[in-house]
Amino acid sequence: MDFNDTVLEVLEEAKGGRCTKVTKQMSSSRSDKKYMRCARVDGKLKRVHYGDPNLRIKKSNPKKRKSFRARHKCSTAKPGTAKYFSCKNW
Repeated sequence: MDFNDTVLEVLEEAKGGRCTKVTKQMSSSRSDKKYMRCARVDGKLKRVHYGDPNLRIKKSNPKKRKSFRARHKCSTAKPGTAKYFSCKNW
């Protein structure tokens, strides 16, 4: 695989194409979600969209952080789910 193929794969993923590898958090291709990433779930790659586009994460406030994690039951979040990545941001 040469440089051009790698660039094309990254562009395809950024535009909302198929997942070809595990990625870091990036802006979502869907208008109703803030972030997306490609994650490995049960041995398969899956694109996960999460986050409210109209809200900011205010994790520097300990009360808000504790409330969010309790409300969303972050201790039970399974890896590779939207809930897991949202809780990981908090």
